[in-house]
Amino acid sequence: MYKHLVVAVDGSETSANALKHACSVAAAGKAQLTLVHVANPAEYMALAPEFLQQDSYEEAAVANGNAVLAEALEITNGAEPGITGVNTHLLLANKGAREMAQELVDYADKQGADLLVLGTHGRTGLMHLLMGSFAETVMRQSHLPLLIIRSEGGGGEDEA
Repeated sequence: MYKHLVVAVDGSETSANALKHACSVAAAGKAQLTLVHVANPAEYMALAPEFLQQDSYEEAAVANGNAVLAEALEITNGAEPGITGVNTHLLLANKGAREMAQELVDYADKQGADLLVLGTHGRTGLMHLLMGSFAETVMRQSHLPLLIIRSEGGGGEDEA
């Protein structure tokens, strides 16, 4: 059985579904859970500075990331009895999806995780070409076992 699960969360419904699955696995095996959000300040550069309530893009990414982690912690607390000692961690990646995926994989390795859990929206065709797949990038970079939960709708915003 798995002893330590690292779960990527991004605030999406798909991410919440993956988190609920991870909670079931963790509860069954009495495993440790670590919830991780990879924040990218560059994603906030598309906003006009007057829309930011923080002084910098990095501050905005950190504030949003902490909110995502708090919401994920609430989901975890209500998901399965017997889950205790859930950790949260915020990572910053200043480039693109490839660096974000590598940050997640490296963190999971350093923490001694034996399962990495994330959601995917299962895009195909043109949307996959344009948007890419974070889950696919993680899969290519990780040597850890992965539990990838596909969205129920099969489309929508990008994954964790």
